[in-house]
Amino acid sequence: MNTKQKKYFWNLPDQLKLSWLAAALVLLLQAHSISASEKAIESLQFSSLAGNRVQLQLQMNTAVSEPKIFQTDNPARIALDFVGVVSHLAKKSFPINQGAAKTVYVVEAGGRTRVVVNLLEAVDYETKIVDNKLLLVLNAAKSVAASNNVVKKQLKQSSVSKLIPQQLIKGVDFRRGPQGEGRLMLSLSNPNTVVDVKERGGKVILNFLNTKIPDALAKSYDVTDFATPVQRVDASPRGNGVNVTVSTIDANYDYSSFQSEGLLTVEFTPLSVEEKAAKLKEKFPYSGDKLSLNFQDIEVRSVLQILADFTELNIIASDSVGGSVTLRLNDVPWDQALALVLKSKGLAKRESGNVIFVAPATEITKMEEEELAAKKVVQKLEPLVTEYIQINYAKAEDFRNMLLSRGQTGQGGRSGMGSVAQSAPLSSGGVRGIDQDELRLVSRRGTVIVDPRTNTLIVRDTAKQLEEIRKLINLLDIPVRQVLIESRIVIADKNFAQELGVKFGVAKMASIGSGKTFAIGGSGTASNSNAQADDEGNIGTINDTLVDLGAQAIASHPAGALGMTLARAADYVLNLELSALENENRGEILSNPRIMTTDRVKAVIKQGIQKQITTPGSANNPPTQAFVDVVLELEVTPQITPNGEVIMDLLIKKDNEIPNSVDFANREITTTVQVKDGETIVVGGVYEEDSGKNVFRVPFFSDLPGVGFLFRKNIESDVKRELLMFITPKIIKSTLSVD
Repeated sequence: MNTKQKKYFWNLPDQLKLSWLAAALVLLLQAHSISASEKAIESLQFSSLAGNRVQLQLQMNTAVSEPKIFQTDNPARIALDFVGVVSHLAKKSFPINQGAAKTVYVVEAGGRTRVVVNLLEAVDYETKIVDNKLLLVLNAAKSVAASNNVVKKQLKQSSVSKLIPQQLIKGVDFRRGPQGEGRLMLSLSNPNTVVDVKERGGKVILNFLNTKIPDALAKSYDVTDFATPVQRVDASPRGNGVNVTVSTIDANYDYSSFQSEGLLTVEFTPLSVEEKAAKLKEKFPYSGDKLSLNFQDIEVRSVLQILADFTELNIIASDSVGGSVTLRLNDVPWDQALALVLKSKGLAKRESGNVIFVAPATEITKMEEEELAAKKVVQKLEPLVTEYIQINYAKAEDFRNMLLSRGQTGQGGRSGMGSVAQSAPLSSGGVRGIDQDELRLVSRRGTVIVDPRTNTLIVRDTAKQLEEIRKLINLLDIPVRQVLIESRIVIADKNFAQELGVKFGVAKMASIGSGKTFAIGGSGTASNSNAQADDEGNIGTINDTLVDLGAQAIASHPAGALGMTLARAADYVLNLELSALENENRGEILSNPRIMTTDRVKAVIKQGIQKQITTPGSANNPPTQAFVDVVLELEVTPQITPNGEVIMDLLIKKDNEIPNSVDFANREITTTVQVKDGETIVVGGVYEEDSGKNVFRVPFFSDLPGVGFLFRKNIESDVKRELLMFITPKIIKSTLSVD
């Protein structure tokens, strides 16, 4: 059949065949053009840079267009929006945990792709586009740098290396990149090899812990001919590790290191002209045009005149400026020459635009103090402005207390429902400050009133102070992270009860038939009845018993019984009924309370009853009644750590009633635990055991040997309970919005 189809195709006219081929070719070209025109993120890589910085690299399939970037301080986060770009990444979440970066999330929606970088804290960043790559460089976080310094002081390499398995450097290679960068590549036997990279004295040192290097590779490599910032690489064993030192030609370079599988790459990039100038300015702050001065005993005012003519700036000298100076300066920046002259004569300067004012340092200090005093006088006369600030996520009362802290004296006004104001102390109303104005955000003339009904602050102050207050409220009035506390309270209960007893009695028979002397029957209950057989073998009822120690029902379960007629004589019958009950129960009382609370706010879960207690009275005082909680209580205060874990302060209480007593048995557990988000901790081991044995018997007869057990009833009980608590904290994630 396939052969016929092929023959049929080739027998078609040439024009038809060509049209089919052309249509297929057009479809292929369209598919290729669509796939080629689609902009996509192909890969995401990160590496550590000098100074505890982190570099994120986004690789595109085409040239990168500038994304929209915005940053938030709380939570600390940087977001990059790529319009018309899709993601070809295999996953959406990328853990980093280097420097200030924690994780990276890539979300694609609405014709755009958003890359969100979660930070430990808000840091400065730089972006750079190179061909089809976007580089995002994050500066070091202050907290991370401080913690790294502490760790370096506390831990010695010798103690750390004992915990690391032995590694091996298999190869050393050096290459030149297309932009003149030098790349040192070290082949490692284990991708998890521990390496410490640091810069010291113009050299970059790589220290490998518990690592070996072959003798053929342990040598010095001269790489000057590669024309990169690197001059020489020295690899040598040191103790139980390996030390690789990279010497550079000069300090005009920047380096980064990244590890992929078993290959460690350290890249040295030469600085651009702008970067060299910025780096030089950090070390040498003077950037003015250079000049030469050579004078003997010249007046300071004349030197200032020369500098003013050279720079074409306006220099004003105070009347107190005088004296002479001898100087010889050759090819130095003019601003450095001015600083040297002023310093030698105890002078100082203040710049405003293109005007420089020169005067003795003491005179400038006094002048600034007078200006500050004048500003305070003006502030006293500045008109007051009233502003209504809506508080969204906190209590307005808390903000009021914060604004009025440090100087909490005086009286103020408070509005209860927004329409009634009354005089009140500080703890309950707005305050007009009297002292310590410089320590408060509210000025001495300002007032703060709270309207609790609308959660609004009514602030009356100067325009400048109101601007500072708004900045503070915008920074602090943010949603607080929340934690869902899910608890499972399990009381494992094991009960065992056993009863064994007899009924032993004699009664007059109604009739005796056919000389029967023995009959067996049973009542099936523990009631006051026994069995009797008539002359036809039917079972009757005996109404009287001599001994009734039969087993009783337990929890609505009747006891089993066996009745027998032992003997009959004349009109009487001797009857025996044995009854027994054994009950074993294993059960659970399970409750699953859940409560949501904010970070560092206590959550309380209670389960129990209120017990009424009556206190006896006296001749003059009547009895009193009170209600006491007999509960199982769980108090949890969560604290969310920067790395997403939860620290919980736990308080667990369990009250039990004591029978026939007004006292209560109390058990309490207080502890602090740290768990990861969504993990469960178990608090258990609180056992209760209640066991007992009761004997009911007939005096004298129960002590008879051999038959005494017929006149006794034994009851044994054993109750065991164990309290288990399963506590799971779950951090409520803030939804990631693409819009």
